[in-house]
Amino acid sequence: MSQEIVKVTEIADGGVWVEAVQRSACNSCNARSGCGQHSLSKLGRPMRLWVAGGEHLQAGQEVVLSIPSGGLALSALLLYGLPLLGLIVGMALGQSSGDLLAAIFGLTGLTAGFFAARRISEQVKHRWEPRIVPGCALIPHVEVK
Repeated sequence: MSQEIVKVTEIADGGVWVEAVQRSACNSCNARSGCGQHSLSKLGRPMRLWVAGGEHLQAGQEVVLSIPSGGLALSALLLYGLPLLGLIVGMALGQSSGDLLAAIFGLTGLTAGFFAARRISEQVKHRWEPRIVPGCALIPHVEVK
């Protein structure tokens, strides 16, 4: 499990909106010049995410967010890889009938891949959802003027 400290920005129905500037990886890696993560963290643009639960929290409170190991990689593989596989298989099946049919079969395979990825992701999304670690709410940040 990967963990990140995030700040609650808004309480919503059934969950909370949190923001985090991804910095944890940049402090432990020497590949700063070639790393997109380091470039994004220099921009200071926060990542905003909706997390189910956490209605007992307050806006401005910092909490620890837990992301299942491999969840991001598996979801990316499913959501990008399956449509790509459908495109390639569809084009290969239609290639013997000419370019136009290959394109039509390819788009059909791509569309089928998107629908399959959506259906599978709905069934297994509970395994990949980030969660707020219970009992790890931190003291709200107070700025000194």
